[in-house]
Amino acid sequence: MNKEYQKIWQQLRSYEGEILGFIKQSVEDGEIARDLFQDVYYQALLHLPELNPDRSLKNWLYTVARNRILNFFRDSRRRTFQEVQDHHQVTDSTFSPNDEEAVQFALNALPERQRKVLLLREIEELDYQTMAKEMKLSEAALTSLLNRARKNFKKHFQLFFLPGWLQLTSSSLPLDDLLRFVRPENTDRPILTEVLKKSQGYFSKLKQQWDPIRDQFFNTEHLQHIFEQLPDLSGRIVLDAGSATGMVALNAALKAQTVIALDLNGKFVHHLQQIKKTLSLNNLFNIQSDLRQAPIRAESIDVIFTVLVLHHLPQPQKWFKTAFQILNSRGLLVVVEFERHFNKQLADTMHDLWLGFQPSLIKRWAGENGFKLKISEKWLSKPGVPVRWFLFAKM
Repeated sequence: MNKEYQKIWQQLRSYEGEILGFIKQSVEDGEIARDLFQDVYYQALLHLPELNPDRSLKNWLYTVARNRILNFFRDSRRRTFQEVQDHHQVTDSTFSPNDEEAVQFALNALPERQRKVLLLREIEELDYQTMAKEMKLSEAALTSLLNRARKNFKKHFQLFFLPGWLQLTSSSLPLDDLLRFVRPENTDRPILTEVLKKSQGYFSKLKQQWDPIRDQFFNTEHLQHIFEQLPDLSGRIVLDAGSATGMVALNAALKAQTVIALDLNGKFVHHLQQIKKTLSLNNLFNIQSDLRQAPIRAESIDVIFTVLVLHHLPQPQKWFKTAFQILNSRGLLVVVEFERHFNKQLADTMHDLWLGFQPSLIKRWAGENGFKLKISEKWLSKPGVPVRWFLFAKM
């Protein structure tokens, strides 16, 4: 934890007694209050990078605490109502078979000590003091272990509802990113269909407003710097994979023999076609297609640009295999992408599937698919999210 985060965390911790007292007064049960209190500070830890020390952290804690208290009373009312229904045999169990399987799946996935402490608390309903003696831990260590167990249980419970191939993807990518979109109560809905639908709807609404948004992360100065690192593009064929409004494609069309702009969003494709006609760029061709099924002939491309696209792909590592196949023997791959960050508000607003990637992971994916790294450079975007560009050569 860096010094800035430590300072914020210390300030948050200074209100512990006040927040715990507020919760105890509200729920009138010490054990329940302690659970809710731990959840409040767990949420504070999760949102640490987003908290602003210049605003009232105390008010933020009270807001989270109130929400947790309200949720507790709502859940209590639901449980009471269910118990009455069960007593009168009006309905069956509140859990579906899928829920029961998911619970077992999540429990089996936990390390032994985490599974034990979770069962002691949630099933046997032991108090913290008794559990600490049973586990031979201090209460502070027990609380930490229980928090980890709850967090991991939630992850694996939700993981149960992911499609099999997406579960495999999550083994090499951060599971928390995926879980933002998982709703166990809606398991009949295809997750990716819902995500892509919302994402494309977001970009369709933006269209003409996209350029100033993109410029916060990647602008013409960045692009010109990349062009300067590339060989002469005259006589070459360039693919702008995920072209959006076409900044890369339009600039490349002034330098290259042929440019193909490929994007899934129909409104982006139509928008770029209108610009192409206005500028009479006869060497620019637009294709509406999913990158995962790019209709490009093998070994037909000299240079591929993939700019701020990978974090939208369900299986980003597979793009490197596709890129290798469509590049010629001396082909170059340019990747511009967010480094791993924790700005969930930004990611949710832009409907990003992944919160960026560690540079080492992108290098590994490229290397595993036949690419050699030539250049890797980083800059900080205006919102503070780090952006890195890579130049890979086909080996």
